[in-house]
Amino acid sequence: MKKVFKLPEKICSHMLQDISVIILNNNSIKYFRKDLTRMTMWLFILNAHFSDKKINIEDLARAIAPTSKVSKPSLRLILENAKYKGYIKFTKDILDKRSWNVEAEDITIKEFTEWAHSYLAPIE
Repeated sequence: MKKVFKLPEKICSHMLQDISVIILNNNSIKYFRKDLTRMTMWLFILNAHFSDKKINIEDLARAIAPTSKVSKPSLRLILENAKYKGYIKFTKDILDKRSWNVEAEDITIKEFTEWAHSYLAPIE
């Protein structure tokens, strides 16, 4: 029974440590965890990558709408800044030439994968 009560303590402790480590780095994780809107975008982009699906800017705007009231110009600015930093890329959709897909760059995938493994290992 004591083990059940230790798990929340371990999770809280690890989350606090994770925040302090991420703050010191200048990477995609820090960029996308800056606020709830960016974090939601980050997770949708990565989920599309790991699910081998495409997500375009319009899909992303619709997906984050329930959790964020970000305007389309602001959304586009966040994405453009992430692209400039090398965290994402835009590719033309093969079927709809007017649409741009948002894809995670290799560095973002690598950093997320390493973070996920390091995040889960102490809790398991």
